Amino acid sequence: MVVGKLYFIWGEEAFLIDRKIKEIHSLMQQEGGEEAELLYLDADELNPRQLLEELEFSPLFALQRMVVIKRPSWLGKSQRKASRNDGVLKVLQDYIQRDPGGQTLVITGAEHNGSNPLVRLLDKEAIVFECKAATPQYLSGWIKDELAARGRKIDAPALSMMVKSGQDMYYLGNLIDKICLAYQGGTISVQEIEEQLDSRDEIKVFKLTDALLERNAAASFRSFYQLLEQGEHPVFILYMTARQFLSLGKVKHLQGIGADSKEISRLTGMKDFSIRKLLGQARNFTWDEIEDLFKKFLEADIKFKSSGQDEKIIMEGLIIEICTKK
Repeated sequence: MVVGKLYFIWGEEAFLIDRKIKEIHSLMQQEGGEEAELLYLDADELNPRQLLEELEFSPLFALQRMVVIKRPSWLGKSQRKASRNDGVLKVLQDYIQRDPGGQTLVITGAEHNGSNPLVRLLDKEAIVFECKAATPQYLSGWIKDELAARGRKIDAPALSMMVKSGQDMYYLGNLIDKICLAYQGGTISVQEIEEQLDSRDEIKVFKLTDALLERNAAASFRSFYQLLEQGEHPVFILYMTARQFLSLGKVKHLQGIGADSKEISRLTGMKDFSIRKLLGQARNFTWDEIEDLFKKFLEADIKFKSSGQDEKIIMEGLIIEICTKK
C-alpha cells in the first residue's frame, strides 16, 4: 500500500479515527524508513493565507511530514464565513494540484455534509475512510481482544453489559484498564463491571461532555435528552459540564507551557486516558471562547436559581453556545 498525499476520515467514533491516523503515520514510517514528523493544525485559528503557509513543506529537518486537521468548522453545514470557506477551498485545490513532496495531509470530520463544496472536493480527490459507530459484534470482539492482550477473560453477561453501555471506545478502553488494575486474575464478571460503572456519577454524563468538547451539536443534544429521560437534573448536568471545561482549561494551559502528558498527569491527578482526550479537544476552543463559556455557565446557574425560566431551555441554549464556533 502506498501512502496518499490527502486523506479524509469522518465519523462519530473518535477512537477509530485516531487509530486510522496512527495507521497512516506508521505506514509512512515503513515506506520512508524513518519516523515522519507529525503536526496537528488548529485550522479554525488560521485564515486561508496562514493555512497555505502551514502546508508549505520543505524537507530540511525531516524527509516526511504528516499534517492532521481535526474537525475543522469549514466542513460543517453552517453558511457563516462563506468567504473564508471559499479561501480554504482554493488552498486545498492548490495543495492537490502541486506535489507536496514527502507530506501527507489528513482531514477529519464528525459527519459527511455532501452539500459542502469542501467535502465534495475531498470526496473526489482524497482517500476517504468512514469510521462508522462500532457495531455490537465489533465491540464484542474488540473488548475480548483488549482483555486477552492483558491476559484476562470476560463472561458473557459482563461482555453484554459493556457493549450495551452506550459508551464510546475511548471510555471502554479506559474501563478495561481500570478493571484489570482493580481485579487481578480470573474472569471478569457482571459484578465487577457494575461496580465500576456505578462508582462515579460523571459516567452518566460522559457522553454529553465528550460531545460538547468535540463541538458536536447533534450528539450533544441526543445525550442531553437521554440524560433527562434517565432523571438527571439540569443543575447536575451544568455542574458536570463546567467541571469538564475546567479540566480542559488546565490541560490546555499546561500543554501551552510545554508540559508533556506525564507531567500533566502528575500536576492534575488526571488519568492518562482523560489527558489524551483533552489534549485533542483543547484544539477545539480558543482561550477567549473558554473564558466566555465560563461566563455563560455562571449566567445559566443564576438563571436556574432566580429567573424561573425552564431549566431544559436554559441548557439547550448553553449547548448551542458551546457547539457554535464564534
